[in-house]
Amino acid sequence: MALPTDIQPAVFQSHNPATGALIEASTGHDSAEIEARVAQSHATWKTWSRTPMAERSAMLHRLGDLLEQRAETYGRLITTEMGKPIGEAIAEVKKAALGARHFADQGPAYLAPVPIEGMNARVVYESLGPVFAVMPWNLPFWQVLRFFIPTALAGNTVLVKHAETVQGCARALEQLVLDAGAPPGLYLNLAIRRGAVAAVVADPRVRSVTVTGSTQAGRAVAAEAGAHGKKAVLELGGSDPFIVCEDADFERAVQLAVTSRFSNNAQSCIAAKRFFIHEAIAEKFQAAFVARASALRMGDPLQPDTQLGPLARADLRESVHAQVQAALAQGGTLLCGGQPGEGPGNFYPPTVIAGLSHDAPIVQEEIFGPVALLFTFRTDEEAIALANATEFGLGATIWSRDLERAHKLASAVEAGAVFINDFVRSDPRASFGGVKGSGFGRELGALGARELTNAKLVFVG
Repeated sequence: MALPTDIQPAVFQSHNPATGALIEASTGHDSAEIEARVAQSHATWKTWSRTPMAERSAMLHRLGDLLEQRAETYGRLITTEMGKPIGEAIAEVKKAALGARHFADQGPAYLAPVPIEGMNARVVYESLGPVFAVMPWNLPFWQVLRFFIPTALAGNTVLVKHAETVQGCARALEQLVLDAGAPPGLYLNLAIRRGAVAAVVADPRVRSVTVTGSTQAGRAVAAEAGAHGKKAVLELGGSDPFIVCEDADFERAVQLAVTSRFSNNAQSCIAAKRFFIHEAIAEKFQAAFVARASALRMGDPLQPDTQLGPLARADLRESVHAQVQAALAQGGTLLCGGQPGEGPGNFYPPTVIAGLSHDAPIVQEEIFGPVALLFTFRTDEEAIALANATEFGLGATIWSRDLERAHKLASAVEAGAVFINDFVRSDPRASFGGVKGSGFGRELGALGARELTNAKLVFVG
């Protein structure tokens, strides 16, 4: 199936979330440009897949060095396009540098052939070919690079449809990979709108697809991939539970609850969103949480002391505020925040709501903004039932000094990751992904390195 010849180039606009000012209007790719990039990706795969592992690893080391050297420049670009505090943006770039170095060092072992006990056979992990990625705006460097780094190490090439509002980051990433000494075609942007995604997925030169985004968008792309017999990896939305037992380290639990909910301007799929607090400490926890959340410094994200910047787009702020208003109309009690910031920019203050029914829409949906929902529980069984009463299953947090109890709770939570006495976050060394409406497949770690490969059995008789 050939790519359609009538795809018109889209115009992408990017606005500074802190001021509303237009950053740029850029023109996307038309049919001819898309065809050229898909063809180049496929041609490069044929040579890159045969490039010795040592050379691929060396490229990742150079990539890590460049990310470290350019962290402040890239951090400023991230903050300008999507609004996160500059310190967090720089940390995002440096985390990607750590990821590049980790896979450069450990990735060859992750991808090494595995002998089959009792057989004269082994499993070898070979590349699939060009991989098409649909990527989000909220972590515009880390989300892309955590996928690209192990995928390229395995011998694949990548085509990336980055979010429309972070096209500056998209171009910077493409140039970064070239600057690291990668061959042209190893990493290529596709500046296209959603309407052109299906055609790229269907192209026979594209061998697999990965999506980081909403549940609805991910399932739509996966359905298209399935129709053409192609593997898909989905890292989708989340509504992570944060369970605090009565014997928890109280001060640290409060501190990291606020960190988990409001980091990255509270626009993270793995942020804690539903907080379940044992009734014995609920009143105390609520007061401490509200005090700490209310004290977050909201303002210009380029200032180093800012802790909460603006939401990435004006329509996102409108959606968050509509969810908050509906929640209050449905019986929620507003403990702080709840009104958009005045003046320019997409600012929304830290907002905490208690007293909602567990079937309220805001509880069942993913809220992608600085809003925390507080609940109480009496028994561990109740906590688990409430934590699992969602279509999502990305991450979960459990706080208890009794590790046997915590592990028992962890085994009952329906999630791709459970963190005990800490908050959920991704790490290059550990697998990452979800279950239920949060997707399937894994990124990072040994599992992630092997996810987008052909696990080929080679038997000798």
